[in-house]
Amino acid sequence: MADPKSTPPNPYGFGFSSLSPTVLYRTPPANLKPSAAAITKEPSLILLTAWMNAFPRHVAKFTTGHQRLFPTSRIVIVLTSTVHFLYQSDSQRIKDLEPALSIIKDLQPEEKVLLHSFSNGGAAATWQLAKTHHERTGKGLPVAKAIFDSAPGTQGYDSSLAAFSMGLPRNPIAWYVGSGLLRVLLRVWFAYKYVEGSEHIVDTVRKGLNDTGLLPTEAVRLYVYSAVDELIKWEDVETHTKDAEGKGYKVQKVKYLESGHCGHLLQDEKRYWSAVTGLWDSDYLSSPGSIMVAW
Repeated sequence: MADPKSTPPNPYGFGFSSLSPTVLYRTPPANLKPSAAAITKEPSLILLTAWMNAFPRHVAKFTTGHQRLFPTSRIVIVLTSTVHFLYQSDSQRIKDLEPALSIIKDLQPEEKVLLHSFSNGGAAATWQLAKTHHERTGKGLPVAKAIFDSAPGTQGYDSSLAAFSMGLPRNPIAWYVGSGLLRVLLRVWFAYKYVEGSEHIVDTVRKGLNDTGLLPTEAVRLYVYSAVDELIKWEDVETHTKDAEGKGYKVQKVKYLESGHCGHLLQDEKRYWSAVTGLWDSDYLSSPGSIMVAW
């Protein structure tokens, strides 16, 4: 038997184990106590849906932050890659998501979930989880509070190319070859969608996030985005926030001026995590600007 001390740490953060090719899970040690970071009782579960082709070390910056703020919370990570967007079947995607769906289904009514979703990749995973959960139970995803980081955007060739290119190899020759193949593949994909007359997945997901049957309006939302994000335009995010408010969702917004896509944490970490704990600890009363402890 291998020595536990010799086992390398999971690159996504301390204590995570893989439940499927796209789902990782962490249960905190029983002896941990809540931190003083949050006033409200810590989330029972943090559901983190990462951006497409996210590097483990980058995701770990967020899992580490959550473990520091909410040490007693369980954490589920859901990963998304180019494969999931372009040609993986829905049945296979759902099969990969089964461990996360099972954990969500087994939640008790008193358990609170914090959703932390990143970019269109994370938004797509969130939508797929919510859609499948609703089809099986007739209920919306049991989210108490939701964070949308750098999302949602709209579907376009340039933004799609930029997003998918983030997952290409760093080697210059491999990147050049991969970029060429990606351009051809995307053009064929867009042409097929045009001829077929079907809706692009990003547009489907964008509408799905404001579907009150899939995500409860009781869950206050925090949108974190940037004025200079080249992948997700700030105008698209703010249009979505207005539509969300029109559907009955309560919205908070943090707009950065210089950070890149999913890079807001790097520009101002203190501001980022303060917004997260502020979202978790507070809710709106009927009068504007009033704050109350949510539960």
